Amino acid sequence: MRIGLIFNPTAKGDQARHLRKQLDEIADECTLLPTEGPGHAEDLAEQAVADGIELLVAAGGDGTVHEVANGLARDADGLARTALGILPLGTVNVLARVLGIPLDFEAAWRVIQRGFTRQIDLPWMELQREGKTQRRCFPALGGAGMDGRACELVNWETKKRSGQFAYLTAGYRAAMELLPAMRVVADGRVIESAELIMLGNGPFYGGPFDVFPAARLDDGKVDAIIAERVQKWRTPEYLWALLTGNLPSLAGVHYVQAENLELTPVNGARVVVQLDGDATGELPAKISVAPRALRMVVPAPVF
Repeated sequence: MRIGLIFNPTAKGDQARHLRKQLDEIADECTLLPTEGPGHAEDLAEQAVADGIELLVAAGGDGTVHEVANGLARDADGLARTALGILPLGTVNVLARVLGIPLDFEAAWRVIQRGFTRQIDLPWMELQREGKTQRRCFPALGGAGMDGRACELVNWETKKRSGQFAYLTAGYRAAMELLPAMRVVADGRVIESAELIMLGNGPFYGGPFDVFPAARLDDGKVDAIIAERVQKWRTPEYLWALLTGNLPSLAGVHYVQAENLELTPVNGARVVVQLDGDATGELPAKISVAPRALRMVVPAPVF
């Protein structure tokens, strides 16, 4: 099997040097494909499909997986021809956690070597970006409103130092702002005004937080937490509910599972969208699900 591995060679420090040593040790088993900047992983993934790579590994976090998946999807048959593996090197590694992929490099590489695959759903969003409509897939998670704004506010230096804490602090800052509202339609169900929507392909969100208890990776639906209002005085309550997996139980919060969603800003407000942890664009947006469209390398089941 021909294996390609996409990674960021520009990281610095002891961890980066250790990673480079680990990559050098497996270089005879795969083709190393270093990125040259933001978005380049998509181009590399598209080319890998054209070059006949059968298994493409994203070495990084959910943002890297996001780029690689979108690169595979550029080719009409890319998702069918090339499987996607993960070496989870990111801050939160949501999709890797959901799939049971070890966060240790050597253990994750053994999963890659065994090559056991599983078909999972692939959510898609049609959104606005730099004045144009774009369609992007998001294998792990997405969101809009306060959630998108929080990702826009993330301090990347803090993220490097403190990991998931950077998202929590950015979320708190976003909650203190005057948030714009959006209209949500989920398979015909209408919520006229909401300030937050969180979308998940699997149960986890923001790391190990079990936010979507009914989520399944192959049920043909995307799970959504929708908050009508984000009241500043309730911010500690929201954060505690996120950490303990109790968001759906809060007043004014809806938990839905849907095949299709439409998000429209109220009164033309700017509502930020995030996909797989990065601020990506703005509303309006349409969300759909391609059932079992993404072939992932996962740990083999134990019988």
